[in-house]
Amino acid sequence: MKMWKRVLSGSLIVALALTTAACSGSKDAGGSSESGKKVTLTLLSHYNGSNEAALKPYIDKWNQENPNIQVKMTPVDFGELLKTIMTKQSAGQVADIMHVYTLWGGQLAKNNVLAEAPQSVADDVTQNYPEAAVKGASLNGKVFGYPTEVEAYGLFYNKKLLKEAGYDEPPKTWDELLEMSRKIEKKDANGKVLVQGFGFQRGYAGLVVQPFMAMMASAGSGLLSDDLAKSNLDSDAGRKTMEFYSKVYGKNGITDIAFNTTKGFGAGQVGMTIGAGWWDGSLKTLMKDAYTDVGEAPMPTPDGGAGGTLAYTWAYGVNSKSKHQEEAWKFLQWMNAQADDSGMTPEGQFLLDAFNVISSRKTDLSSAKVQEKLQSSPSAKLFSDALNNALDEQSPAAGTEAQDILYKQIESMWTDQIQMDAALNNAHTQINTKLGEK
Repeated sequence: MKMWKRVLSGSLIVALALTTAACSGSKDAGGSSESGKKVTLTLLSHYNGSNEAALKPYIDKWNQENPNIQVKMTPVDFGELLKTIMTKQSAGQVADIMHVYTLWGGQLAKNNVLAEAPQSVADDVTQNYPEAAVKGASLNGKVFGYPTEVEAYGLFYNKKLLKEAGYDEPPKTWDELLEMSRKIEKKDANGKVLVQGFGFQRGYAGLVVQPFMAMMASAGSGLLSDDLAKSNLDSDAGRKTMEFYSKVYGKNGITDIAFNTTKGFGAGQVGMTIGAGWWDGSLKTLMKDAYTDVGEAPMPTPDGGAGGTLAYTWAYGVNSKSKHQEEAWKFLQWMNAQADDSGMTPEGQFLLDAFNVISSRKTDLSSAKVQEKLQSSPSAKLFSDALNNALDEQSPAAGTEAQDILYKQIESMWTDQIQMDAALNNAHTQINTKLGEK
């Protein structure tokens, strides 16, 4: 389930024409249509192709049972989703329901795109989801919708490669991780990497920065201050994380930046890397019998003590300009909160069946089907439990830009264009400037 792969490397800042007609959603979910009139709601999401096909049976079930409130799916590629939301908003062609990556939350809030959830929905979310998911689905402290895909980060490792290097367990500290990596690493006579001990996946901002934030969280800090006003990169956790990153690639690094960690791990040629929980399902499909070599563990911490991780969130919300907010909330409550005889909600079943991902909703977690999954899959349990100690991916108006800034500085450090201190100071200063502009 390639959710974190969907994080864009470039800032998607689209000017939105604000109008006095725009209104925020009220707590009683106003905007209902006339009683008895048929309403068609548009649902804009990144679920296309096979994902759209997996979601369709649930939409069809709702439509069959609710002839006066029909839901029509409008799928777009992830790379076009934010742009489509903002363009439609300014053109007055709004989607009633949107599935959004909550990193965009600050930008969407600034442009008054999302309605505030009714009190019944807000109470349901705060009572039934972990704190990281609640924060992810909130703007300015107020819930805007239902968390759906909530994913935590952890350490992925190859049990066979660790065993060959003399290790029976994954590392618990950052120093252990580096030490083990050096012993696992194998090169040919010309210095070409044949087996990578540890590597970060690369290619775009989210792939590099989200593990950075997960490591900062394991060291006790978010990337930004709690009020989202300034960078925490100058903190002890921020400096330690940047220092660790500086030891992986570059002239003083433990491995070659040219080695493709993502492909290498799938081929059994990488000892360890950091990834989100959804990756386990992809590796199982890719590696087939060799998947038995894959292990997952909590994020290592600087001192080996209890630590946290990062969780990112997708959520369903209702458009503040929708003329059918009441009907939209009725559908979302059915999709996300109404359990069937199995004890699972439609959303919980969709996530499990389509992506092999465990819903973070308490009622879904307590269902027999999910409990069976948790008992039979150590990976599913590991990443589900990790949400209880995870920090949310913070979402100021300049959230995407802040991640882009950090990404560029890390890459410059890894390619020996700048030193670690410069990368840290540049990112800290530029993020603070960008946050101040918003």
